Amino acid sequence: MHSLIERRMRNRIINVPADYVQIIESVRNNPFDVKYLEHTFFKDIRNISSYKNICSGRSSGDPKVTDIRALMYSPSGEIPYKLRFEEPWMLLPQRKSPFSAKSSEDMQNLHQTRLKIKALKYDDLQQIKEVLPADFREFYNNLPHD
Repeated sequence: MHSLIERRMRNRIINVPADYVQIIESVRNNPFDVKYLEHTFFKDIRNISSYKNICSGRSSGDPKVTDIRALMYSPSGEIPYKLRFEEPWMLLPQRKSPFSAKSSEDMQNLHQTRLKIKALKYDDLQQIKEVLPADFREFYNNLPHD
């Protein structure tokens, strides 16, 4: 996947980060599912407890973590697993109750505003934007900076 993207980016002009989305989507006949992320996508997960381990067994002879072939995380906090891809999903046994299920809408944003870039980087970008087409200069004017 990365190799395909890198080859497609050769000899391409990137004016703004959104240009990467168009290039990545055009890599194959069936485009990749590309999501352009903003600061509101990232959630603060520091207050969410987690499982102590992901062992699929409790006693000698039971499957080990290295035997797990697939894990699926559900919003309810349960973690089904598979030891073989063709087998049905089994619920991961836990000694402790799973984390309190919170949807991403219930969690607070990690960043309340767009992250700022350093003043030196902002100044460099202001110089570079003079060689860009006028349509893209507003993006660089509106970058939050120190």
